Amino acid sequence: MVEGDALEHISRLTNRSTVLPLLFQLKGKPYSLADYPQFAPMYDMNVPANTIVMSARQLGKSMNLSRSEVLDCMTSPHLQILYVAPLQKQTQRYSQLYLRDAIVTCEHANYLQTKSKEKGENSSIVQSVMHQTFSIGSGIQLTYAKTSPDRARGIMADRIDFDEIQDQLIDNIPIISESLSSSELGARRFTGTAKTTDNTIEALWQDSSQCEWAMRCGCGYWNVPNVDGKVLDMIQGPGLCCVKCGKQLDVRKGEYIAAYPERMNFFQGYHIPQVIVPAIVENPLKWSRLLEKVLRLPLPMILQEILGISCSLGARVITQADITRQSTLPSMERLQSKINEYVMLVGGVDWGVAEQTSFTVHTIIGLRPDGAVHTLWAKRFAGFNPDEVMGEIAKAHRFYHCQMLFADFGMGFDKNIMLAQRFGVPVVQIMYTRQNKLLTYSPFLDNPRWTVDKVTALEILFLSIKYGRVLFPPQDEFKVYTDDLLSPYEVITEVGGLTTRSFNRNPNRPDDFCHALCFALMGLYKITGNSITDAVPGHALGVDEISGGAPTPDHISPDDMMSSIRG
Repeated sequence: MVEGDALEHISRLTNRSTVLPLLFQLKGKPYSLADYPQFAPMYDMNVPANTIVMSARQLGKSMNLSRSEVLDCMTSPHLQILYVAPLQKQTQRYSQLYLRDAIVTCEHANYLQTKSKEKGENSSIVQSVMHQTFSIGSGIQLTYAKTSPDRARGIMADRIDFDEIQDQLIDNIPIISESLSSSELGARRFTGTAKTTDNTIEALWQDSSQCEWAMRCGCGYWNVPNVDGKVLDMIQGPGLCCVKCGKQLDVRKGEYIAAYPERMNFFQGYHIPQVIVPAIVENPLKWSRLLEKVLRLPLPMILQEILGISCSLGARVITQADITRQSTLPSMERLQSKINEYVMLVGGVDWGVAEQTSFTVHTIIGLRPDGAVHTLWAKRFAGFNPDEVMGEIAKAHRFYHCQMLFADFGMGFDKNIMLAQRFGVPVVQIMYTRQNKLLTYSPFLDNPRWTVDKVTALEILFLSIKYGRVLFPPQDEFKVYTDDLLSPYEVITEVGGLTTRSFNRNPNRPDDFCHALCFALMGLYKITGNSITDAVPGHALGVDEISGGAPTPDHISPDDMMSSIRG
């Protein structure tokens, strides 16, 4: 057993991973990072406020996380660690398979729990699936928080280890982090596997120092195992090879180099793909299996599972650059003085469900004589007081002299009826479906309703933006809304030879403005008689440009329009 003075010495070591064989065992043998040197930073004691380790799969992330937690508790009296996973079963699995094994196979950790308790030195020691404590006052509490952070409330901690962070909501992190408010250390550590580019782990990685295991070849070229460094070209039959000269690299001689060294003092980030780990690269059987996967698996899976690189599984019709390019309108305040210049003004509402990433959004758009559509205004309602929200919607509707409101049917049938009956707002309900026609008139209980093919409607919306037919106020004022446009991503599936397309929502990003705008645009196009060739430039559809603008239905009463859309 390592004595107390030796443990104090270990706590002061620069590279504490070198002493792991003296403390821990794995399958009866000393535990070592000799073949996994890239995980050494997980054992450093002097860490910044935030650290993230983004790794590929099957590299021993949980194994090293558990050993580092136990080592910290052995060498830091009264240290309190809070472990947070997405699901209860993940937390229990980590506790039983990794954390408990780390304690039982470490003689000193076992003594700080079992032996000292038997001698009556500290009868308050806890040994349970969700809580482990040691006789020196340190401990590890475990919880889970995929859908709600409430289980972590009230737990005081000096460090929070967010595990499998790719499956946790980014909105929960600040709430759970309040557990650190009374700690002088107040550190957070994030570990997980790369997923999509919109995922929580990628958002955190982008804020970090982004350290990569860089390897210098004998030719002088520094090889970096990421997309920009052409990591796929580095994967060759003999092993990992230099991109420039093709010579095989020694992955043991790599070193972490930060893309943003100025962030090392407050947010360190470490990327660990499989192709830089000696345990895989130097094992002929494991390397041949990796090569087989690279040749057989789809590119997104190779990037995420093997290389630990975030990659979108679905495509987007528009990008942030497209949105920024079309954000050329004056401010919303200045646009209010120009509402008389529009031939028609309509509103769109997507009713939210008052969750953390779903809110009610109301937007107003205006049609110009040349056919351009201007987004004049939007509001996102936090919380949900029906009377207050409907009153605000009716107020804005009247202020902008809107002729019609197109609103979500699925979550808002009752509210749509109240808007029409209590506030006198002409409402046409829109319901997303999968159908052959873009729009089908389908009244419900004698109330106007259109069913809309969701995929086609969203595609028309995105192409209308991409090609400059829909414009927005400046990004510094309106980005909080246009960010919603990047939430839906296209997914293509094939079953039994039948290919289908759909748009899925990024669970970590709201999409309410996107749908409110889509409802308004579909309604506006229907009222004005626009077709898809009017909405989208001809060259985007492979045909000649369509000349002429939209019709000018000014001075048409809402009652007349309501009658026209029924047929």
